[in-house]
This record gives sequence, C-alpha cells and structure tokens, in this order.
Amino acid sequence: MQNKKHTPVSMKSDNLNIRIMSRTSVSDSPSAPDIIFETIHPDDKENNYIFTFINPDTFFSHTYKLNDPQSPITYQQLHYHDFFELIYVISGTMYQQIETERHLYPAGSLCLLNCFISHQEEYSTDFRALFLRLPIPLVKTLLHDINNFYFEIEQNYMNRLVEHFFENTLNLPEQSYSLRKEYLDFIPKKEFPGARQYMYHLFDSLTRQITNPTIGSTYIVKCILMQILCELSDSSHYQIIPLNLGTDAETELFQAIRNQIQNHHGHISRQELETTLSYSGSYLNRIVKKYTGYSIKQYALSISLKEAVDLLQSTDMPVNEICNTLHFSNLTYFYSSFQKKYGTTPKKYRENYRNFPGI
Repeated sequence: MQNKKHTPVSMKSDNLNIRIMSRTSVSDSPSAPDIIFETIHPDDKENNYIFTFINPDTFFSHTYKLNDPQSPITYQQLHYHDFFELIYVISGTMYQQIETERHLYPAGSLCLLNCFISHQEEYSTDFRALFLRLPIPLVKTLLHDINNFYFEIEQNYMNRLVEHFFENTLNLPEQSYSLRKEYLDFIPKKEFPGARQYMYHLFDSLTRQITNPTIGSTYIVKCILMQILCELSDSSHYQIIPLNLGTDAETELFQAIRNQIQNHHGHISRQELETTLSYSGSYLNRIVKKYTGYSIKQYALSISLKEAVDLLQSTDMPVNEICNTLHFSNLTYFYSSFQKKYGTTPKKYRENYRNFPGI
C-alpha cells in the first residue's frame, strides 16, 4: 500500500483552500478521533467561514463567502451526537447554545459535552475554534489506559474528574446514554498563565500528528489525548465547572417524548402524547422547550426533517418517496419546510452533500 504525502498542517493554517483528500485506502476507524476547525469572520464577505475537517482518513478544507448556499452555516441547528465532543476556543469569543442555556466562551476556554446533548455554536462573533470528536470506543480505550498507568507520577496527576465524567455515562446501559445531560466547562486560571499556552501546544501537536502521520502515530495521538485530559483534570490550572441539565425525572420524561416522536417519524400530536404519557400537553411542551428550545410541533418537525436528511445522505430514494415514507401531508409542504430549515431544496442538499461529504 502506497502512502500519500501531505503538507503538514498546524492550528494556524487558516486559509487552506483544499477539497477532499483521501489519505489512504484504509476504511474509517470507528475509534479514531475527528478534528473540525471553524473560523468565523462575520464582517468579512470573502472569508466569512473557514471549515476544516481532519481525521486519519480524510482532510478537507474550504473557505466560504457570506451567503454562500453551500456554507455549512446554512445547515446549522441544535444538534446532538453519539460521541463525546471537546470544544476548544483558540481565539476570539464564541457563544454556544447548549440545550436551553446560552454560554459565552472566551479564548482558551473549553467545553466537554456528553453524548446526546443538543447544542449549537453561534456565528455572531469573530472566533476560531476546534471541535474534537471522541468516539465511545476510543474513550473506553483511554479509560482503560488511565487505570493502567505504569508510573506513580501519572497516577497522581489525575484528580479523576474527567475520568468520572466519562464513566458516569459509559457505566449506564447503552440505551440510557442520552439520559445524562451533563457537560464540563474549563476556564484557564489567571494565576497559571502557562495553561493556555500548553493547551494550545497539545492541540497543535495532535493536529500535526493526524495530518502528517509516521510509524507509531496511532499511539502518539492517544498519548496526546491522554495529556489533554490530564491537563483538564488539573484544578490548579483550570476552573472546572460541572453542569447538569434538568432532574432525572425530567430527563427520563423528555427521553420518552423523544422516543414517541421518533417512533412516529415526527408525526404525533400533542393530544396523542398526552394520552400515551399521561401528562398534560402544556407540561410536555415545557419539557421539550427546556431541553431543545423548540415547541413540541417544532421539535417533531425537526426530527422528521433530520430523518429526511439521513435518507438523502445514505440512500438514492427519490425525494417524493422520502416525503411519503415520512408521512408529510404533501410534497409542497415537505419542500417548503426543508428549505426553510436548511436553506436549500432536498435535491440540492443531496448534491451538495455528495460533493462535500466531509461536512
């Protein structure tokens, strides 16, 4: 197998205008980390949004102009993942909507999101941020390694907070992962100014290893990830703020609401939810609003449209068949709802996705 040479990339590489580059013929690893860089210049019409996607198999970077219909900004909404995500603000300030809460993250701060927490970054401020996506198999491997450190200095370095954050989710049955609405904020302490510089160095080293691998890079990447987690666990370097959204009872009720809506492809009325779950429609609506920012009707529609997106991405099913499968009342309503949410038609969305699969 012939390795393909690539230009080394650092976290300062802002204006790379490169399309998809397949790194090797090896299939994507389910336990490999992904890195996404977002650079936002709200007042710059030519370099409004710079998007870079990196993992061991793929490198993609592109600069989007203001109002470019293909810009990923067009498709942004409250969303959640089946992996953990660590957000690092490299420069500027970034607003992040997490469920119903809005947070401001200055340069140097980080946020570790649990699986299945709805969130969305805002694009009203000038910032550059890195999004490190940690698949569950990778996190399990790292936790195993944490518990098998060779040296005392490694064992003493951890205050276990980040480790427990992951374990609190992974010790649950898999179908219950989404019940833990937890996340951690990390603010570098002013009395330790070296924390920001060291964290930048770690992420820069991680980026360079993934974009310019050598023999042993798999282990070096895991080592750097471990160093990042250990550094974040150091309470003398970071103010660590654990946050929990809602009570267990509310979380379980929201999960039940979501399951009902998903089982009906988004087409279930408030009255039907009342009957099924034995709560008043107004209370159910308040729970959904708290966890998603949407009313029941809006949230149900968003689930239907998300299913439509999944079908557009993963199948060749005709648009009218997708409309019928998801029980939209008519094709006109499906088109108008889709275009309002994603800024383009279903057909155009499929074309854009297949031209830019790294997004």
